[in-house]
Amino acid sequence: MAGVRRKRTQKRKRVNSTSTGRKLKKKNKIKVNVDSKAIRKTWDKSKTLKQNFKDIGLAYNVNNSMPVKNTGDKSISSSEAMEVDKQPRNSVVKELEQEASHGAKTEKHISPGEAKFLYELIRDYGDNYEAMKRDKRNYYQHTAKQLRRKCTKFLNSSQDFSKYIDNPK
Repeated sequence: MAGVRRKRTQKRKRVNSTSTGRKLKKKNKIKVNVDSKAIRKTWDKSKTLKQNFKDIGLAYNVNNSMPVKNTGDKSISSSEAMEVDKQPRNSVVKELEQEASHGAKTEKHISPGEAKFLYELIRDYGDNYEAMKRDKRNYYQHTAKQLRRKCTKFLNSSQDFSKYIDNPK
């Protein structure tokens, strides 16, 4: 254990003077990784995040960029209160909208054990999820809704489970 004097002197030291302080100061610089190609083209590393967003035409803080109009007035309808001033869109925003419209959906991986479990339940019970929930193989005690969700994901999956699933009875 360190003495009282040592603790007091450590508190008084400037951040840059200690080796741990220097490490902390270096860690404070955050590297920004931009995934979108449209944003990466116009991103300027010398500017701050706020400045880059402003140049691109995006809002850094949505609450500040779109103030909520007073909805207490009876003369203003709720649809008018939600309207946003349409600004002319720049090329980056148009590209982002295109990316969002084409958005590729990612499919979660289903483990071989779970695939075998679901296949056996579907083979035995079909669409009867209440019976599936009471089956002794359901040792995780999934509910009927959970089993329905898992079965639909399994049936709609593009993965190949043929090597994990035995031939039907």
